[in-house]
Order: sequence, then C-alpha cells, then structure tokens
Amino acid sequence: MKSKNWSISTRFLHLGLVLTITVQLLISLFMVAPDDKGGSLGRAVFEAHELVGLTALCIVLAHWIWSIISHADGGLQRLFPWNAAGRQQVKSDLQSVFKGQLPAADEKGGLAGLIHGLGLLAVTGMALTGAIIFFTLPEVGKPDQLTEIFLELHEGIASFVWVYWLGHGGIGLLHHFRGKDVLEKMFSFKKDEITETDSIVFVEERINRN
Repeated sequence: MKSKNWSISTRFLHLGLVLTITVQLLISLFMVAPDDKGGSLGRAVFEAHELVGLTALCIVLAHWIWSIISHADGGLQRLFPWNAAGRQQVKSDLQSVFKGQLPAADEKGGLAGLIHGLGLLAVTGMALTGAIIFFTLPEVGKPDQLTEIFLELHEGIASFVWVYWLGHGGIGLLHHFRGKDVLEKMFSFKKDEITETDSIVFVEERINRN
C-alpha cells in the first residue's frame, strides 16, 4: 500500500492554491491602483487580480473545510502538530535540518506539516484581507482609514507569501533533484496514482458517518 501518497482531494486543492497564488504574485508586479494612470491595461490587470484573488479565497476556504472534516493526510493535526508527538517530530526534524539533512520528503507531519500549516495561514490572511479590500475600496477617490489599514496588512502578508513561495518551491525542487518524487506524488493525477490511501480514507469516513 502506498500510504505516503497524498489523497486526490488534497492534490487538487494544493494545485489550485499553487496556481492562484502564483498568478496573484506575478500580477502584483504589474498592477496599478484603479485611480492611477495605468490606462485600460492597468485596470484590466487590477480586475484580474481581484478575480483570481476571490478564486483563491474559495480554494483556501475549501482547504480549511477539507482539513477539518476529513482525516485524509492527517487533517489539521498534520498542519498544526500541537500534541506531544507532533512537537517531538518537529523537534527531531529541526535537529536534522541543523545537521544539514532535509526531513523526509514524504513526511505528513512534523516540520513539513507545520510549514504547510503556516503557509495556509499566510495565504488565508492574504486572501481575506484582499476580499475585504475588494468590498471596501472605492472605484474613485481615496480609501478610508480602515481600508488603508487592510491595504497595508495585505501588502505585508503578501511580502511574507513571496518569501514562502520562493522557499517552499525551492525546497520542493531540492527534494526533487535529490531523487525524491515529491512533485510527482503531489501533482500527478493519473488514474493509477489514485492509490489505496484514497479508498481507505473513503471507507473510514463512511463508517464514521454511520
């Protein structure tokens, strides 16, 4: 049994986050505010940022719901290892890092899980502040003080997400070039890649509901 493969739902959610967050970060490099002299192209880029941002928010919320209601891939316990065993695994992984060794690429907990959890918190903050700005930013004129605060928060969180995006992607590529098939396990959607893990999770959830 390939128990260390990710469930198909997690893979789709992760792919959705990767695509939307990557597009958002790239769009932000060329985006101008609606009242700036960016012309029709600048306005189109800004509107694309809004549309992709709302899509990202939907995916983020779906990810939270999936993590809460499902036991696949460890759920919230994997993302936030707060119990004694989880903290011990994080400590062990950190010790490996300080010795120049990467934690297991397919580890669904410990430091790897915590990093995913922190990333989810960051993109949640970015998506939520972006949604608030979407509904409060005026089409013309200067935004009010509260909207200005959310604009600053949004930009600050986005800077952290940039660092996370580069670091997380870089570590993934490092694992890949060291012969670990982390990218294939996360982004492969071949029929034969839907492993026994998915079937077991489905059966367990059906039993729990009954």
